[in-house]
Amino acid sequence: MIKELFNEELINFRQNFDFFVNLYNSRKLPQSLLFIGEEGIGKFNLSYHLINYILSKDEDYKYDTKTYKVNLNNKTNKLLLQNTHPNFYFISLRDNKKNIDISQIKNLKTFLNNTLLNDKPKIILINESENLNLSSSNSLLKSLEENYVNVHFFLIHDIKKYLISTIKSRCIQFKFYLNEVQLKERINQILDNQYEQLNSDFKNKYLSPIFYKDLFFYCQKNDLSLDKINLNGLLNNIFLKKDFKKNEFVLKNFFLLSQLFLHNRIKREPNKEKYYFLTKHLAQRFNDVIKYNLDFESYLIEFKYLAYNEK
Repeated sequence: MIKELFNEELINFRQNFDFFVNLYNSRKLPQSLLFIGEEGIGKFNLSYHLINYILSKDEDYKYDTKTYKVNLNNKTNKLLLQNTHPNFYFISLRDNKKNIDISQIKNLKTFLNNTLLNDKPKIILINESENLNLSSSNSLLKSLEENYVNVHFFLIHDIKKYLISTIKSRCIQFKFYLNEVQLKERINQILDNQYEQLNSDFKNKYLSPIFYKDLFFYCQKNDLSLDKINLNGLLNNIFLKKDFKKNEFVLKNFFLLSQLFLHNRIKREPNKEKYYFLTKHLAQRFNDVIKYNLDFESYLIEFKYLAYNEK
């Protein structure tokens, strides 16, 4: 999983990387850091590069600070990718789970108590920390409140999602943003430089880089041409597949796609009131689906019926 989340070269946040390296080398790097920003902009990548730098300092093929590249041949990188580095503990949402489980935090405590045979720091990386539930959050808090020697926690948080305030208060927070040019470059990285060829339906400043990553893989998997598909064609493809409950792209992005569709109709159609009503109604329906764990497929079929006037 780690291999899918980082790039060999650090493109964005190089100044931030230098800042953290200087903190570490001067022994001033905080014990607990919280990296906050929109999903997909490169917070994990920055964390991985920094961790690789710290743990590979005394190795052959160590991290290259001049080119901001991970040397894929260094020992640390190979161990990190296999999640077998003795100084590293990685926590992320497991497959088919809704939350980071408390058992993952209990295993972390075992890691923290283990004695190492080297003098390198112990580093804990928690990806998508907003997926901590109340139990796992409270358990993690106890570790964050301890004063450890040579231990660093890196927590990554999607700014659009909720993270309990007590976790935030135990960390030094750093917020990350990409300007318009950097964001376009990041999306182009994800789309293999096909952003300019995208239909205008998908050129929206409110779409996050992670959406484009999901869209890219969905088109690949379903033999759709990224440069030819528009929003209406994408929705029709989703309806034809009829695997609404099993398709991760649909589960994760359909509400966003439906809202984009309705906002486009508001801009283009004379009967704007109808689409204003549908936008509000379907947003409330989606909130109910999430809040009360209602049937997602019924919501999708209702959208199709109301927006397309068909069953």
